[in-house]
Amino acid sequence: MNSEKNHDINSTCNSTSTPKRRRLGTRRILSEVNNKNDLFANFIRPQSNYKGLPVPADCCDSPPLPCNQVEYLSDSGNNTSDDINCTSDITESCFGQEIETFTPLSHNEKNPQCLNILKDDVSDEMFSSKLEDEVCQNNLCNEAIVKKHFRDEITEGFEAINQSISIIKDIDNFFEAKDSFLLDIPDHFTQSESNGKSKNSEVLKEHFYQLPMIVKGLFKTYRSIEKLYDWQEECLNLDAIQKRNNLIYALPTSGGKTLVAEILMLREVINRKHNVLFILPFVAIVQEKIWSLSPFALQLNFLVEEYAAGKGHIPPKKRRAKNSIYIATIEKGLALVRSLIELDRLHEIGLIVVDELHLIGEEGRGATLESLLTIVKFANRDIQIVGMSATIGNLEEIAEFLEATVYQREFRPVELTEYVKIGDMLHKIVWGPAGMETVPERQLSYDYTSAASRLDPDLLGGLVAEVVPAAGCLLFCPTQHNAESVAMLLCKMQRKEMLSHRVAERAALARALAAEGAGSLAAAARCGLAYHHAGLSSDERSLLENAFRSGVISVLCCTSTLAAGVNLPARRVIVRAPRLGRAPLSLPAYRQMAGRAGRAGVSDAGESILICSEQEWSWVRGVVGGRMPGARSVLSGAVPALLLSGAALRLAPRRAALARMLHHTLLAVTHRDNIDLEECCDAGIRSLVRGGALEVRGGRGAAHDDTCHIDDDTELAVSKLGRAAIIGCMELGVAQQFLCDLEVAGRGVVLGGALHLLYLVAPHDPALRPDYRHYHNLYSKLGEEGVRVARALDITDKVAVKMMTGKPITDVPEHVLNRFYVAMMLYDLYHQMPFPEVADKYCVSRGAVQTALQAATAQSSCCARLCEALCEAEGAAGGVASGAGGGAMWAWRALLAELAPRLQHCATPQLQQFMELPNVRKARARQLLQAGYKRVEDLAKSSAEELVSRIDHLSRTAATHLISAARMMLIEKVENLRAEAEEVMDELKTS
Repeated sequence: MNSEKNHDINSTCNSTSTPKRRRLGTRRILSEVNNKNDLFANFIRPQSNYKGLPVPADCCDSPPLPCNQVEYLSDSGNNTSDDINCTSDITESCFGQEIETFTPLSHNEKNPQCLNILKDDVSDEMFSSKLEDEVCQNNLCNEAIVKKHFRDEITEGFEAINQSISIIKDIDNFFEAKDSFLLDIPDHFTQSESNGKSKNSEVLKEHFYQLPMIVKGLFKTYRSIEKLYDWQEECLNLDAIQKRNNLIYALPTSGGKTLVAEILMLREVINRKHNVLFILPFVAIVQEKIWSLSPFALQLNFLVEEYAAGKGHIPPKKRRAKNSIYIATIEKGLALVRSLIELDRLHEIGLIVVDELHLIGEEGRGATLESLLTIVKFANRDIQIVGMSATIGNLEEIAEFLEATVYQREFRPVELTEYVKIGDMLHKIVWGPAGMETVPERQLSYDYTSAASRLDPDLLGGLVAEVVPAAGCLLFCPTQHNAESVAMLLCKMQRKEMLSHRVAERAALARALAAEGAGSLAAAARCGLAYHHAGLSSDERSLLENAFRSGVISVLCCTSTLAAGVNLPARRVIVRAPRLGRAPLSLPAYRQMAGRAGRAGVSDAGESILICSEQEWSWVRGVVGGRMPGARSVLSGAVPALLLSGAALRLAPRRAALARMLHHTLLAVTHRDNIDLEECCDAGIRSLVRGGALEVRGGRGAAHDDTCHIDDDTELAVSKLGRAAIIGCMELGVAQQFLCDLEVAGRGVVLGGALHLLYLVAPHDPALRPDYRHYHNLYSKLGEEGVRVARALDITDKVAVKMMTGKPITDVPEHVLNRFYVAMMLYDLYHQMPFPEVADKYCVSRGAVQTALQAATAQSSCCARLCEALCEAEGAAGGVASGAGGGAMWAWRALLAELAPRLQHCATPQLQQFMELPNVRKARARQLLQAGYKRVEDLAKSSAEELVSRIDHLSRTAATHLISAARMMLIEKVENLRAEAEEVMDELKTS
């Protein structure tokens, strides 16, 4: 028995969770009690009208501003735009109002003693214990003695914790509900279920839509919401909601759909004690939602976890004391669901909410979203699915796919008036019984000079000047280049009142943008204008979005991606042309752009103006007045991936079950008349067999041949490669290419630096297409390491000469050349070269640099998990295979596991720990380090006043959010430790 336990210690040393024997070193978490290290000494319970609820002076519908705001949002005392409604952070920073959330205790009020919960960084040494060494050295000791030692160690450690924590009197009040790591574990295990029920019933005697009344105060404080709209109340009281059936609800943009979803999610984590998965389309929206829900999580005692880009634990940490809301992109959501099914933990999720459900019909991501929902449905774990969208034309088909009730209303809290500008005449769009009609509204005439008329024939300057600077204006352009050109044009057309508005704050914004390398953007910002598109870095976009919300920037010239991304409502929206790039304008895109005009709490009206010519209006009229197109399935090309998931997760081990799974897809609904699902299933299985992902057992014929007969009873076994691809969240073709790259690299890998490893994780189909003459210049400047890696990839001087002379290159595949170009770019980022310098060096936009970095970070995590899965498969088989998946796989696993965290932020370890906090960029992390904050623990122990005094251009409210985020991170670490300790206690009680 003891030898088995020791083997278990060794076998779990590479897992994502802490090994069980190491979890027992609880006494090392404790440290001496002193005032100096008091994590909570600078805080007292905030004053509130509700239980423990701080009430800021100003509230708004928008989420609070991220903590990395720069000096243009600092207290300036400039109050020239009082009519603009802003968030509490923006109100404070722009109007000079202070909002106190935390008050420092006086010296006499401080407790004489307290607990330093996390004295040192969380590390392996911190959790190692003398017990671990004893077990490893005395593997033949009596089992009863070992168990008694475990129990004594745990009991002694937690008695010390409870004794120390007992002196902290205000912690429970600060968090409203007692934090789980402050509870006594033995009492927690013996607590009766009846006591919990009586407590819940007592809390819900007075409720806010079946939630504790504190939730009402939180919505009032952080969202300025005191009463729900009628449709929201009606939706929350639907039979489908009460019976936990699936639901799809559709309303126009800005109708308040997200609030209903948030209430449902809070019900799930607070009342039903289940986790929630919230699917959002973009990383930026995920981060915005993380920020806006964090105050709710702190007050209501649950966790909010980010699953986007390289963030998020796969599989998620298993916790019993607290539930979580996982906020994820579509791709990360699928990876999370697969990992839970693999561990038989899918039942931990009680609700899945999907925003922008119409994306299920979009090429690429649509197939991923459909696969996710199909797998959840087919797994049949009593999970409620709620979807919302503003632009779905085939709600009945989507509802049939999800087996959901449909709730649809045409409601906007702020009236939207639509116009179309044809020539110099503005026409109002009127909707009547006969459909859409246009009525002439007014002739546009502005005091343009002849030069201005030539520069601006579309009268954009006049249309913008009608609303700015008193309110905001979004100007949608068909291309990135056009957005930049229009912004520069409008800089020349602005009036004196616009140029004199918020001058000091605009100058500070311009300096911040110039520091990011955006010179032309900084010049436009001084005029109160900016352009916004995917070519900008995330830091630049974040600065501009915050400035637009606060009114420092009055006009944003942007592309259509902004309409589907971050929430930036404006008084007026102008659609520059009826085109999206080279494609004609579509009705969903038009509705999303126009819907940004007018938002409750921001403006009392909204206007959209579509600019087109007489010739264009002849076809645009049919688009604007037409019916919303349906979201049809795009799964047909991704059927093999879905079938592989079903087989690998043991949801459908035979052909008949896989066919049934296909009948649960949207493909079976929208293409029922033109696709034979049975044949589609067989074709997918044969494709997987040929690719080596599936093996046929019991079928007649060759296992790897198209002639293999497959019937309903044919058993399908997933190969090591197929299972590893699923665990690594990689497409089969990408996984096979990666293993081929490993095999080639294994014959001559260059480990003098990280360049060769970066090539291995570079995107397999990079969007960058380098200029070969410039490529030659970069190649000629490579150092010894770069030349060795290039030669290992067959990129030689002969190839370089062809680059310079423009001759066709046939010696090396184009994708290898492109990936090596991206690898060189990643290498400079890895060594902390600033983004603007990298963009200039490689002649690409800053946004393209960041996109490549995010893709490589995600790919490196996937590759590390794939190598881990192959190593485990080899260990389970009891032998070592040859080739890339053989004996060298453990080495690749070790190398790639260290690469992903370094790529995440491309910063030093000291900066990385701060950049793990929500919305903290490198500049803010560097400020914290220079101010003397060496660890996150130091930041958590700070007060808002101290932080504001030591960090330039940081508002008090942002400082409070930053401290709260740091404390939340530490609490999450302790929660992980407690969950692991509880697991060990359970095992000891049952053994």
